[in-house]
Amino acid sequence: MLLIPHLASKPFSALWTVTSGLSFAPLASVPIYSSTKAALHSFTWSLRHQLADTSVRVIEILPPAVDTDLQAPGLHTFGVNVDVFADSILERLSAGETEIGYGMAESSRVAFRSAFEIAFGNMNKNLHFSAPST
Repeated sequence: MLLIPHLASKPFSALWTVTSGLSFAPLASVPIYSSTKAALHSFTWSLRHQLADTSVRVIEILPPAVDTDLQAPGLHTFGVNVDVFADSILERLSAGETEIGYGMAESSRVAFRSAFEIAFGNMNKNLHFSAPST
């Protein structure tokens, strides 16, 4: 983790991950995609906990299906409009949120979060981390 000490030495820094609503409810037709997003979500929670006493904010964006031309023009035309999605995310980032979903991904995040916070807190209540050395 060579990057963490550098980021922690700054008065303000952030690490972002982009996961998915599929982190909570996998889509059976894309099991590898769903499981890697779930793994990244778990990693993000752990990293956020480890860096809680530093200047590093760990931010997770959880998009739903978004209408983009990422794979090819016109190929991925379902999902939320990319501009609407981006505006919502930027507004919530400005409000200081660190875990931001949208649409179905937000619904899954909210439903999952309360039980997860209790379990995560119980598992990690005795773990304390020192700020990374620079």
